Amino acid sequence: MTSTEIKISKNLENGIKFSCQMCGDCCRGFEAGEVYLYKDDILRLAKFLNITGMKGLRNFAKKYVKVINDSFFWKDPDAQRGKTYRFKTLGFRFTGEDEHCHFLKDNKCSVHEMRPFQCRSFPFWQMMVSNRNNFERYTKKCKGLQVLKGKYYSREEILNWAKDEYEIEKNYFLEMQKHNFDILKVYPFLPKEMLQKEA
Repeated sequence: MTSTEIKISKNLENGIKFSCQMCGDCCRGFEAGEVYLYKDDILRLAKFLNITGMKGLRNFAKKYVKVINDSFFWKDPDAQRGKTYRFKTLGFRFTGEDEHCHFLKDNKCSVHEMRPFQCRSFPFWQMMVSNRNNFERYTKKCKGLQVLKGKYYSREEILNWAKDEYEIEKNYFLEMQKHNFDILKVYPFLPKEMLQKEA
């Protein structure tokens, strides 16, 4: 699949209105899923938090990041068939009994301007944009998707969010593939013990 092949489900064909209702539910983990972090996300957050140098990034990773499993379907240009690759990526580490994001303060994001792409692009993730069942499943959890008011997002804007997400995931996959899926070569600041702990 390529970003141009992303389809939009019928319930989003005419666009929708959406605004965050500030409930903080999507900033809590439990079994709701992961918040994926990519290099740009980390560097942007580090700059916002005045974190510099390899040591600073290493401390950032220890406090806020965890290693998680990921997968990506890819078909090489000269291959007849594609396949699903499995590898490691990074996600936010949650904290507390309610597994909330470290940056959630009084149900507000304290790093809102620099929040990761996954947070910025919700609810227009590819898996929700192209699958009505996924979208309806999240509607049961998200107050913003229940009231459907606020800013209007057109079909084109919604598709662009999903395509941008695909490109970020693809570029990370290709970088990992180039380094034989060694995440320490992609993120040299990552403490090795984090990989051992995850294993």
